[in-house]
Amino acid sequence: MTKIINIGAASVSTLALDLEGNSQKIIGCLREAGEKGADIVLFPELCLTGYGAEDQFFVTGWIKKSEEYIKKFSEHVPEGMLVSVGFPLLISGGQVFNAAALIAHKKVIGCACKQFLARNGLHYEPRWFTPWPKGRRVYLDLFGQKDVPVGDFVFEAGGVKIGFEICEDSWVADRPGSSLYKRGADIILNPSASHFAIGKQQIREHFISDGSRAFGAVYAYANLLGCESGRSVFDGSAIIASNGEIVAETKRLSFRNYELCTACADISMNRVNRLMSSEGIEPETEGIYSFSGFEFRPHDRFSISAKIKINPENEYETVTRAVALGMWDFARRTHTSGFALSLSGGADSALCAAMAYYGVAEAAAALGRKEFLETLHTMGLNIEDRLDLSDLEFIRQAVMPQYLITVYQGSEHSGEVTRNAAEMMAKSTGAHHIEWRIDSIVKGYTDLVNNALGEKNKLSWETDDIALQNIQARSRSPGIWLIANHCNKLLIATSNLSEASVGYCTMDGDTSGSLSPIGGISKSRILRINRWIYENGLKIQYSDEVLRIDAMKYIIAQQPTAELRPVEQTDESDLMPYDLMDFIRRLTHVNHLTPQEICEQVRNSEFGAKYSAEQIDGYVKKFFRLYTRNQWKRERLAVSFHIEEDSCDPKSYRRFPVLCAGLA
Repeated sequence: MTKIINIGAASVSTLALDLEGNSQKIIGCLREAGEKGADIVLFPELCLTGYGAEDQFFVTGWIKKSEEYIKKFSEHVPEGMLVSVGFPLLISGGQVFNAAALIAHKKVIGCACKQFLARNGLHYEPRWFTPWPKGRRVYLDLFGQKDVPVGDFVFEAGGVKIGFEICEDSWVADRPGSSLYKRGADIILNPSASHFAIGKQQIREHFISDGSRAFGAVYAYANLLGCESGRSVFDGSAIIASNGEIVAETKRLSFRNYELCTACADISMNRVNRLMSSEGIEPETEGIYSFSGFEFRPHDRFSISAKIKINPENEYETVTRAVALGMWDFARRTHTSGFALSLSGGADSALCAAMAYYGVAEAAAALGRKEFLETLHTMGLNIEDRLDLSDLEFIRQAVMPQYLITVYQGSEHSGEVTRNAAEMMAKSTGAHHIEWRIDSIVKGYTDLVNNALGEKNKLSWETDDIALQNIQARSRSPGIWLIANHCNKLLIATSNLSEASVGYCTMDGDTSGSLSPIGGISKSRILRINRWIYENGLKIQYSDEVLRIDAMKYIIAQQPTAELRPVEQTDESDLMPYDLMDFIRRLTHVNHLTPQEICEQVRNSEFGAKYSAEQIDGYVKKFFRLYTRNQWKRERLAVSFHIEEDSCDPKSYRRFPVLCAGLA
């Protein structure tokens, strides 16, 4: 007999520690799911508390409050609907588990707990949570109820069996889905908190569709959305697969509070596929909890959802949108009115300005004019609604002059090329632009030191090259900080992943700021993104418009240079070719190879045809010499987003001793 179930999967833009705010977003989305006739609705992992609550998960009194909210949710669940909400579960003995509650009208049916805790990359779950043992099932008094089933259960309600894989559970070889398959699970729910990283979405789509096919089940996946705790941007992709094919998916990297997709799946068709499977099954009868008296709501059934087309990921578009979303969330959640930026006319600061502009344009399109202006008002920006302007012109002319302040701070070594590039970038993005010179400030500092040290120790380019470069970079910091403080702006630091990894950045210079938007992007990729923005523009997700930044032509025409020396200077001549340096960095961070192993890998790569063995050995030695001596700098970097597969952030990804013997 055909059994069609309408399943909903939601991504939610949570904020860490915000139990009430997160709860209201979940309830609002639940209301919309009800209007769409959803029978089962899945919300993301730890969506009630936020995934990034960190050591707040040690605060047992606060965790107990989340249990109270789960009980309240049951009041909002309509009869005939099931809802899954992620939360931290505290049980007697003091252990905390990463859990998902399955909720019916005025009753919690039970809780599934995460079996495999993420401990790689920027994940640190074993610090706060205990992994739930496979096959363990208990009954606990929770939510004001007696004997609530908790653990490795398949929950049966309304003739449908529902099992769980929670985020990391689906990424491991011995995934729980195999056991759920043996217990006849019709639907597998995967609440996740999976941060953005380049290329990660394709992996997700594969294990979701493959899980549906291999386990003969409808597979629903719901991910968190946005920048909820500062260092990660969550994709917010919710996906539903049936019969091995993806049948529904929400927009990724949305600027809305939540996104919801629904799909009608034929449970009986998946059951037939299990019957036809060539794998011999020894059915498991234990670990199935039947919730009696529940029936799904009768309503006019929709047709079965068909396979949808999945467009290939455009790396440059998704990276730019991810950072733009992170910047928008950072500004509105810190109650600041936007950003201040020292706009040098170079590649790094230009991309920061472009992504600030892009974030505002995306937010306006996603939220609609009224909600967008109300959000700006909460940030302290009172914008007059000028309906005579088109949406993008309204953003550039009316919003951006208040949202982004840029300053070009010229010195005696600055050129007209960078000054003009900065001016044109500010004009293209609509920023309120200021120009001033720092010559007198730099001279004041150098005169001060020369007078203090005496004639014999007078500063000179022959003996004090680094010091004289750094004082120029640092002299740019106080003025832009003063503007940021005065105008209630976040100061943007412009250091990138490549240069920060080797310490090619000035403490209290380009590293000075509240947020480093491009701190998770390598320099070779920044250069490619800037060119892509100029040639293709930035697609606005909720409209047909494309954001054009023509001034990028002035940026991509230049070789990256710090302009801090009296002689011509390029960054690659100071370091090494960026593409090679980024290759070495990835082999270090991701593959964890020794310098000797990296030399061999580089020789056997495309770079082996470009450089001699001696050159490669020299570049690798230089990388490790700079890398091992500059951890103290990386410890002081401004907050950045995790964008690429690796990161040099010591607080969330790459931990390395401040003092060491070196490796080269």
